[in-house]
Amino acid sequence: MQAFDCAIVGAGPAGMSAAIVLARAGVQVAVLDRAPRAGGQVFRSAANSPVPDVAALGSDYSSGAALISRFEESGAAHFAGADAWHLGDDGRILFSHEGDTRELRCREMLLCPGAMERPMPIPGWTKPGVMTAGAAQVMLKSDAVVAEGAVFAGSGPLLYLIVAQYLRLGVPVAALVDTTPRRHYFDAAPQMFRALGHIRQLSKGLSLLREIRASGVAVHQFAERLEVIGGNKAEGVRFVATGKHHEIAADTVFLHHGVQPNLNMTRAMDLDHHWNPEQMCWQVSVDDFGQSSIAHVSVAGDSAGIVGADGAQAAGRLVALNILNRLGHLSQVERDQKADKDLSYLSSLKPFRRFIDCLYHPTDALRLPRDPETLVCRCEEQSLDDLRKGFEQGARDPNALKSLTRCGMGPCQGRQCGHVVAGLLAKWRGENPETVGYYRLRSPQRLLTLDELSRYGAVQAEAAE
Repeated sequence: MQAFDCAIVGAGPAGMSAAIVLARAGVQVAVLDRAPRAGGQVFRSAANSPVPDVAALGSDYSSGAALISRFEESGAAHFAGADAWHLGDDGRILFSHEGDTRELRCREMLLCPGAMERPMPIPGWTKPGVMTAGAAQVMLKSDAVVAEGAVFAGSGPLLYLIVAQYLRLGVPVAALVDTTPRRHYFDAAPQMFRALGHIRQLSKGLSLLREIRASGVAVHQFAERLEVIGGNKAEGVRFVATGKHHEIAADTVFLHHGVQPNLNMTRAMDLDHHWNPEQMCWQVSVDDFGQSSIAHVSVAGDSAGIVGADGAQAAGRLVALNILNRLGHLSQVERDQKADKDLSYLSSLKPFRRFIDCLYHPTDALRLPRDPETLVCRCEEQSLDDLRKGFEQGARDPNALKSLTRCGMGPCQGRQCGHVVAGLLAKWRGENPETVGYYRLRSPQRLLTLDELSRYGAVQAEAAE
């Protein structure tokens, strides 16, 4: 089988940027992405948006159309609708494509699975009608579908962005419930002065808040004891803000508590990871060029640490330069010269990232469940009380707890409950989450049918168009 020089998993900002650099250098590159068209989450449908007024989504989103066009014109072999479920340290990738199993081999592998929203296991978070702010954006960007009269609750820039987008499109919003603690503003203040090098990003965030307030939408700050109320479905939210009890009726509730790297690919490959105490999550360990603990495997974008769309593009280009060096297309001196601008940009982002991480630092009250009946593992319907009983029976790490309770054994393979379980065990053990560890993951990384496995074919670099 003729191997590709490089295979990229994920066609978001990082994956597309890397593919453009590699393809222009004459490298045979394959890009696998589960979406029907490139863009990732942040630039989803940016090149063919169904939203009548695309300008309402913001100039940052609109800029994605140009990147998608450059990628599609680069000559990289793009497999749309391809869902990678096995990534081997031997350079072999197995993926689902159009109902069949496909295999390709590569000399270099770049993983760009992006980020996912942090679970927010408050009482009622699993009721029908409760979704994430990211889901609101997916519906809007993909199909121009909105939920009128929704409550948006939680903390973080994405929450304010989607509310502003709704308002620009004339979609009524019931309320914005901001759970960012008052003390975080004082803690982040010293970091803000160091972040002034990225005044555009700071101004953009402030302008979103001003825009939302000017619209007349009720904004409740410093909210605590948040819960979704209702019987068999969401009927609203209840919380306390500045000492007052509030209850807001709504059929749809969108929750958000920040984002974290999507770990399942990097964990299944057994790459080295470390605990990020600022973002309260695990992330893969890579160097400045995205090089992981396995020589031919690189990671770029938010999957290697939350850096945003612009940072992801810079990281993708850096990884591409390093791969060109490893493939013999560039000397190390040439690599470093070409990398200087992007390395400097990512370095300049660090003070801004520290400010954001401090202001929106995940709180235990929203990161970890407190009500014994609250579900932690949605797939296997394991509650906080179920997990506590497993811990008391001797399960001291995530894998032991998985064996005893089945928490993490469902279709999502721990994507939703992994960090929550690590946080709970760390709390009960009185130790750091890094000591507790994470789930041990294996292929396949998604559900497969025997029928699909029976339809097998190989993809060769020489056959790429």
